[in-house]
Amino acid sequence: MIHFNDLPLETRLNSDSEFVKRLLSLYQLSDTQIDSLNSPQEIKVDSKDIEDIGNFLKAADKLMICGDYDADGVSATSIAYLLAQKLGIQTIGYYIPHRFNEGYGVSKDTVTLAHEKGYTDLLIVDTGVKEQASIKYALSLGMNVAVVDHHLIEEKLPNIPFLHPDFLDEYAQNMSAAGLMFLVAEHLDLVDQKILVYSAIATIADVMPLWGKNREIVKRALLTLNTKPLLNIDALWKRYNQDYTAQILAFQIIPKINAVGRMADMVNMNTMVQYLIADDKDVIRQYANQVLSVNEHRKNVGKDDFSKAKLMLKEDAVHVVNDTSFHEGLLGIVANQIVTSSDKPAFVFKELEDVYKGSARSNSISLHALISKLNPDYFSAFGGHDFAFGLSVKKDKFEDFKKDVVHAASSLEPIKKTNQVVYCDFEITKTMLDDLYTYEPFGQGFEKPSFAVDGFEVMDVQKLGTYGYKLIFKNYWLKDAVYFNQHVNPNALYKTKQIIGKLDVHPRFGLSFSIDEIVV
Repeated sequence: MIHFNDLPLETRLNSDSEFVKRLLSLYQLSDTQIDSLNSPQEIKVDSKDIEDIGNFLKAADKLMICGDYDADGVSATSIAYLLAQKLGIQTIGYYIPHRFNEGYGVSKDTVTLAHEKGYTDLLIVDTGVKEQASIKYALSLGMNVAVVDHHLIEEKLPNIPFLHPDFLDEYAQNMSAAGLMFLVAEHLDLVDQKILVYSAIATIADVMPLWGKNREIVKRALLTLNTKPLLNIDALWKRYNQDYTAQILAFQIIPKINAVGRMADMVNMNTMVQYLIADDKDVIRQYANQVLSVNEHRKNVGKDDFSKAKLMLKEDAVHVVNDTSFHEGLLGIVANQIVTSSDKPAFVFKELEDVYKGSARSNSISLHALISKLNPDYFSAFGGHDFAFGLSVKKDKFEDFKKDVVHAASSLEPIKKTNQVVYCDFEITKTMLDDLYTYEPFGQGFEKPSFAVDGFEVMDVQKLGTYGYKLIFKNYWLKDAVYFNQHVNPNALYKTKQIIGKLDVHPRFGLSFSIDEIVV
């Protein structure tokens, strides 16, 4: 934690606000990053790879687009479909695989069905770098194939049109698949509001760094969403005259898109593409109601699964729980809830026919480092990063895995968190925050600052349904603060001396404080 007065002034920033200049000194920004804050630009990215995908689309006759079942996958698929329409392609198909029955990627069966139905061209988006077998098979059938993907390249692809951020200049590094499709649309001079907004949604959903082209895309998308209605997105939340921000997209829109993919046992993710490409208002509202219904069901099922998981927790360095009744699409969400409530890493598994399929989350130690300490023979598949991992553990290795992962976790040091907390012993005003938030979008690589404030008296604690509690302050510059933690003892909240979290400005309610941590 650092005192606000101990922060230096960021003199390179074109702002008259001392509050902003001191806060943004936290980030130790490069000259290039400062320039992008002072003078945001729109820079068209040129590349032969982008041109190759554009030419592939222009030459396509009967196009099949294969994507993935998350927000980036359906956004990239939708953008590709919209581009194909604009280019006048008469026969366009798309396919998102079933999350549980088919899993990630493009199967040979999918290629066979596409070929049998007469499709001549296959565009693979948000997957493809690991699909050498399916790509070679499609080529052997005489199909034209192209790939737009951003995942780790482990093996060279056949000589086909291939767009990947690793081969683009620095301004376009670390882009989502939908972001890459935006580059193609921009190259073809076919960008519209939907293409721009969907690429921004995918950028945030896949937690891409908000610098370079990513920042440009999200900033432009927020501007258009706040000035021109887009019913496909507007229908998914109650705005109350509130402006879109990167945080609104992350918490109000993206989970609802992903809910359709997660609940694959009750709804087909291909309908999400139909929703995103739809123009008819009645159709959009009908689909939106279905999406909202699925999301409510997802929350209810997740709540039940979390209640079961809580009863299985032990006093270990890492939580490992499994149950045959857990919903396969919600393992990661339940793991995240366990982490939030216990502050320990969590592995949540569902027993399937031949493996324990699981998802892991952490807010402290590196899951990548943890998994690397274990016997690789435990796993039939795994992948992820420091704070989120997906894995399948062989049935005959599961008990050994549980023992070893707990032992290995106790030997790892937590990753140092880079988002420093700023202690403020003064009133933070709406004007100060308005000045700060002119530098939207905030997100990965440029997170909103966390504040610590004190000097208040908690007058009342109100329960917020099943979500947490609201702390009401007596004669304080901040009226109240919300704590989305339903597992805390509400009586203990009356003894709160300091709160740490994020400040925002709501158009109806004024200053709002979302608590991450309390000090009693």
